[in-house]
Amino acid sequence: WCSTCEIYRPPRSKHCAFCNNCVLKFDHHCPWVSNCVGLRNYRHFVCFVLSTFGLAAYVFGVVAFVVLRLLGPRGVGGGLERLGELSTRRPLIIGLAFFVGCLLLPLGNLAFFHCYLIARNITTNEEVTGVFQSRNPFDLGIVRNCRQFLFAPEEPSAL
Repeated sequence: WCSTCEIYRPPRSKHCAFCNNCVLKFDHHCPWVSNCVGLRNYRHFVCFVLSTFGLAAYVFGVVAFVVLRLLGPRGVGGGLERLGELSTRRPLIIGLAFFVGCLLLPLGNLAFFHCYLIARNITTNEEVTGVFQSRNPFDLGIVRNCRQFLFAPEEPSAL
């Protein structure tokens, strides 16, 4: 029972204080997209995180390739000296490499954390609060959990 919405909540639902709504299979309230992530949009959220991580990895790879091409062939001068010279000639490339490199670590952690959650069929809220300490009754096994995440039909809106 939700005392705010005055409705009976299904299992794994939670009332979000930010959105003032009960959310089915509540995962978390995301401040970056200013929205609750739950049953109806979790797949879209994970695809967003994975595609952002993929784009950052692609940009980092291209920038690393450009830096290596600009440094020239190996064996000509010291590597650190050439990198220092490149940072004075083309500071934007080095800045972009540093910026994207710093983005890769948290994005990678977030992407792999949500892949772990999908494999266990658990939400972020359940993982953080430790609801299922011994056994998760919603866990179907890794393959069936992933199949459920990828191929489950989209739930209709209750609003």
